[in-house]
Amino acid sequence: MIEVYQLRKRHLDGAKSGDAKLEQIKIFSTCIGHGIGTIDFSEKVLEIENEAYENILAGGGKYLKFKLGNLSKYFEIEIFPEHAQKLLPEMIESPLKEILSHLNEGYLVLRKDFA
Repeated sequence: MIEVYQLRKRHLDGAKSGDAKLEQIKIFSTCIGHGIGTIDFSEKVLEIENEAYENILAGGGKYLKFKLGNLSKYFEIEIFPEHAQKLLPEMIESPLKEILSHLNEGYLVLRKDFA
């Protein structure tokens, strides 16, 4: 089972820098933690059966197979809006594609669930 989490809440201390990339990094590092995979401010928005995920990989292009295929290696991957824009043209129709099409800010985390 693949679980998809999306940033739903934001937590930033102090004044904004005005630099969108810097703010994105602050949001990401605040929510993810120290590389331990804790997603404090994100909500699960989708579950994908392993077979359906494999179909998405099989039907995709080179970038999609690289980016989403790394889930089997790292067990967790992040997708930012700039990744979504590259993935969308290569992706077959699926609920994941629908979520990616609305990813204009924040990020998604795909996590492999072994339960």
